[in-house]
Amino acid sequence: MTDVTAAPAVQRSSSGLGALLKHARYVIGENPVTGFAFCLFLLIVVAALLGPYVVPYDPLASNTTQALKPPSAKHWFGTDQLGRDVLSRVVVATRLDFLIAVFSVALVFLMGGLAGVAAGFFGGWTDRIVSRIADTIMAFPLFVLAMGIVAALGNTVQNIILATAIVNFPLYARVARAEANVRRNAGFVQAARLSGNGEFRILLVHILPNIMPIM
Repeated sequence: MTDVTAAPAVQRSSSGLGALLKHARYVIGENPVTGFAFCLFLLIVVAALLGPYVVPYDPLASNTTQALKPPSAKHWFGTDQLGRDVLSRVVVATRLDFLIAVFSVALVFLMGGLAGVAAGFFGGWTDRIVSRIADTIMAFPLFVLAMGIVAALGNTVQNIILATAIVNFPLYARVARAEANVRRNAGFVQAARLSGNGEFRILLVHILPNIMPIM
């Protein structure tokens, strides 16, 4: 009896995985750019995981006799002013760059998403404050602003993540604000109010999950 009941579950699991792989092949086949971007992403992930173990040279070892060499069979990307192999330094740095990218996006997703949802849902002074903050950030060249933040706070990984999140705050805040503004008077929100839900519960339980896919 156990074998009979377990077989359909295994079959459904296998069919679900097969459908997912089939859909992935369809997306990549129909859009080569997406396939190329996905392969590039996988290459970055592999470099971040295995980079320090596969590089041909020590990225910190200097050799002034080999300084500023052009690309060659020995040094594919050439060498820098201290004679360090540029390819090794690029590959090893992928891990740090990948961590900065992931954590900065997670931070700005949290900051901009919550601020934008609150601005679009409550409106009034909340909307004005969030909008003015976003406008102030966008008034500066973003790259220059990021360099200024890092210079003021110090050249550390944490400050680089913070600066990257700050310069991208307007994008996430405006998207979240627009989507929350559209949904704050939707039928399911009105039904939640009639059921006795408070505003913050509606915001976190009903509005926020509905804009997550767009964010």
